[in-house]
Parts: sequence; structure tokens; C-alpha cells
Amino acid sequence: MLVPFFQLSQLADTTCYTREQIDLSEIGTFRDKWIPQEYLPLPEWLVYADLGVLLLLMMLGSWFVVTRKPARWLTWLAIITLAYLGILRGGCICPMGLTTNVVMGVIAPYTVSLAGLVMFVAPLVIALFWGRVFCTAGCPLGAIQHLVYKKKKSYKLPVKINRYLKVVPILVLIATIYFGIAGTLYLGCELDPYKPVFFTGKAWFEQGVACLIGFPMEHRLLLSFSILGWAYLLITLVVGYWVERPFCRLLCPYSALLGLFSMLAWKPRTIDKSKCTSCNLCVKECPTQAITINKKEDIQKVSSYDCIQCNRCSDRCKEAAV
Repeated sequence: MLVPFFQLSQLADTTCYTREQIDLSEIGTFRDKWIPQEYLPLPEWLVYADLGVLLLLMMLGSWFVVTRKPARWLTWLAIITLAYLGILRGGCICPMGLTTNVVMGVIAPYTVSLAGLVMFVAPLVIALFWGRVFCTAGCPLGAIQHLVYKKKKSYKLPVKINRYLKVVPILVLIATIYFGIAGTLYLGCELDPYKPVFFTGKAWFEQGVACLIGFPMEHRLLLSFSILGWAYLLITLVVGYWVERPFCRLLCPYSALLGLFSMLAWKPRTIDKSKCTSCNLCVKECPTQAITINKKEDIQKVSSYDCIQCNRCSDRCKEAAV
């Protein structure tokens, strides 16, 4: 089991043994010398540092959305999100786990910290103003999907299938609430395919830091989760190479919650019909198929429920209509 790098100094005097170094005839001596490792809770300041980073990312993302900055600016926020919240912090801002934690907190309020509650509520509050900014600038799960997707090989789901599949995250949200109240299962965490990337990345980072400060861990290949966990991840990444954000669109319960809040957004993304030429460039660009344009029926609209505020449509539009 790995020890967080900020705790290594407390274990400096602990003698480490391997099986090869232990003489079975001296097992009693080994038992007397063995010092249990102490795993302290996460320092409070680090939790609030994570919260500060999350709020900063979302505020920057909101500003980029409101001012229609180039989409690549939001891509840089996704990279920072993946690097810090995903790898360095092991995916600690996890909307999946937070959803269950808050639901459990309804039954037992002492189980939810103030920082955890703010992490859960803040993206929803932002959604009431500008939509699902968190999905592009703040969520490590969304960040890895954003960066894996191959634009030139994209595949759009048939309209009817896409419409029916929108029900799945809502059903998962209902199931997450049920299991959270029952206190029997973190359903969202069980469905999250990206945990092996986050946990393994964090382990490698901590091992590197441990070596740098002079308290190296055991030298071995660090891998989290079973072969099934990695197979699930691989399948999700392969699907996400052609169909953007498959997990966000098909399974994530928090995305459904954000979508519902975004439907009440104060400044949602809209299409200026007086400028729109119905060229459909924005429709082809949209990663979540949130835009509908029908020239014959004079329909030009953006679904606030589906829009993740990535700015790619406004980049693509030659008439500045989006």
C-alpha cells in the first residue's frame, strides 16, 4: 500500500523488510521490531487547495465561455484539470463519488465535509448562470475524454438513438440516489472507468517525489486495479476515440444533474437566427450533438441540457451566430 508523499517523513525511521530478508527462525524478532505504518487523514489545507483550484478553473472557464474565447483555451484548462485533479490528486474531484456522499449526507450530515459540499454545489451554481462549464473546465473525467477524442474520425449517433440514450444517465442518477440512501453502494464510482489512470498516475507521482526527497518506496511497477478494470478503461477509450464523451453522455449521473440545472441557465448558449445561414458547421462540430438546425422548419436551437460549453461551435461559425 502506498504512503502519500507528505507522510513519508513520519516513516523515515521505519525498517523495511522483504520476504527474502526475513529468516523464518527469527520471525519473533522481526515481529518485535515491526512498526505499524500510520496513515493519517488528508491534511485539511490540501482539501481546500483542491477546492480553490476547482473554483479557479470553473471561473476561468466561465469567462472563456461568456467572452467566446477560442476553444483551445478551454482545452488548456482540461489539460490542467487532468494533470492536477486527475493525476496529482488521483481524481479527487470526482462528481461520481460526491453525488453519493451528498446523498448519504442527507441521512448522516456528519459524513459530508463543508469542502465536499461546496465541490458538489459549485458546478451546479455555475450551471444556473452559464451551463455545464464544469464538464469542460473542472472535471477530470471530462478532461480525459476531451483530450482522447479524435475529431477527424468522429462518429455521430443517429438522432433517435441519441435521444433514447439520454435517459440512461437519469436512470443511473436515480439508482445512485437509491443506493446512497440505502448506504450499500457507491454506484457512480463503480461505473467510473478512469480510476486506473488517476490512481496509477498518482502512485507514480508519489513514488517519484519520494525518491527525490530521499525516502524511496519499493522499486516496482505500480498498477492499480485488476485486468477487468483496465479492460473497461481500454474499451471506454477506444469508443471515446470515435464517439466523444461516451461516459458523460451515456452513464454519468452528475452530468444528468448538471443538464437539468443548465436548462434553467441565466445565459445559455443560443443561436442568433438573424445571422444563422443554416450551414450546419456547428452541428458537425458539436461533441454532444446539442445543436439542431432545420432550415425547412426554421429551427436553430442549442440544447442547454446537452451543451458542455466547449466553444467549438462558436469557433466554427463563420457568421458569429452562436
